[in-house]
Amino acid sequence: MLTMQEGFKLLKKYGIPVAKFSVAADISSAAKAAKRIGYPVTVKLDSPDIVHKTDKGAVAVGLKDEKELRDALKKMLKRAGTAEISGIIVQESCSGKEIIIGGADDPQFGDIVMFGLGGIFVEVLKDVSLRVTPIGKRDAAKMVREIRGYPLLAGARGEKPANISSIVDAIVKASKMVEQEQQIKELDINPLFVNEKGAKAVDVRVITY
Repeated sequence: MLTMQEGFKLLKKYGIPVAKFSVAADISSAAKAAKRIGYPVTVKLDSPDIVHKTDKGAVAVGLKDEKELRDALKKMLKRAGTAEISGIIVQESCSGKEIIIGGADDPQFGDIVMFGLGGIFVEVLKDVSLRVTPIGKRDAAKMVREIRGYPLLAGARGEKPANISSIVDAIVKASKMVEQEQQIKELDINPLFVNEKGAKAVDVRVITY
């Protein structure tokens, strides 16, 4: 599995927007990074031994000041125990709807791309759409409209609609990535936050051959 830093680098290579972040080696340098980025921030442990960071308590969101950051990181590092830590990711806090864009090298169909609502929605409701690559903008737009949760993105109950074109653009670029990067076995951009302005990836998992 690639480190999160390597995963973000891959997303940037294909033009998928990534939330502003910095990589720190320890708590003190994480505090300095947070000051540069500006509070509130999210912090995560970048570790090949921790796949599901939320389940393992390796993520803290919405930290408002340095004290909260230091306290959160001390607890996270203690919980991590003997896990290998590649770095501490300090990231701007993002708002909007959580979506997921996934990809895989399927033994039967070849390269496929998946789209759905992110977070618990994809795990509990299994509300996703799938396509075999290559995927153009027309197919990507259909993928977005196919999920049952589409009204949440379109602006249900008077909420501002999400920037659908930014989602379509990210799906097309993810399709290109899984096609061209032959070492990718699985790709998981979750969550990618989208609001009325656009989309930003805040977490990525890439498993390679």
